[in-house]
Amino acid sequence: MFPSVDLFYLDKPSLIGSIKILIDVGLVAFILYRFFLFLRGTRASLMLVGLLLVLSAAWGVSYYMDLFTIQFLLSSFLNYFFLFLIIIFQVEIRRLLTHVGSEMSLFSGGDSGFEALDELLESLERMAAMRTGAIIVLERSAIMDDTVFSGGEVIDALVSKELIWSLFHEGSENPLHDGAIVIRKNRVYKAGVILPMSDNKQLDSRYGTRHRAALGLTENTDALTIVVSEERGTISLCDKGLIVPMENTMRLRNELLRLMRKQNLTPARWWRKSKTSGKG
Repeated sequence: MFPSVDLFYLDKPSLIGSIKILIDVGLVAFILYRFFLFLRGTRASLMLVGLLLVLSAAWGVSYYMDLFTIQFLLSSFLNYFFLFLIIIFQVEIRRLLTHVGSEMSLFSGGDSGFEALDELLESLERMAAMRTGAIIVLERSAIMDDTVFSGGEVIDALVSKELIWSLFHEGSENPLHDGAIVIRKNRVYKAGVILPMSDNKQLDSRYGTRHRAALGLTENTDALTIVVSEERGTISLCDKGLIVPMENTMRLRNELLRLMRKQNLTPARWWRKSKTSGKG
């Protein structure tokens, strides 16, 4: 199927040639691994898996049934497969290349980062008590742009509880309260942002539009979202398409610190079991 590739590798009999082959294959494998890791948990990864399954099934059927036309079409398609991937996943590839080597920016910077975290938690606690609906986006390694969310006004201010309260204060004089705010590197970057909706059919019916918007962003990016329910006054944390209710702001703080250390979000049942066991 790829005669030029076969000739290239067969024409490297020496030790140096073998080392070059290992380096070549290793670099390609590493790049593909990092790309798949970047896509993990997003819709793009599901699309890629679906595409590979369809191609594998089509190739298997055509091979065993000796369907010449389908084999010819698949061979022609596979010759340009990587070009096809670049076209389909151009947004993800651009985001990955733009932020290669970037570190997690979630509450970074020592004392200033923890001060921003404390201000955020205080504002969430008050909004939950007052049942003020809110969505807060916390950027991590990938800096988001208008291909991910839309609308909003640039704020570019330090995180403070007073600012967050005012941005989500309901009223005709505040057109930004219906959208989300984006926190980037310990600063409120934007307010009034419109987020993509999740189309997860298995999502609990108790979650409305605000929760679906908060969840939808985490399905496509590595960002975290915190949502305050206007009806119930509860706080939920979303990560990688998973939404977990927070019993209190202490639990939320612990989870955010875990995520800062690149650990996974703790399921709600485990937390309740742990709390119960701790009481003896």
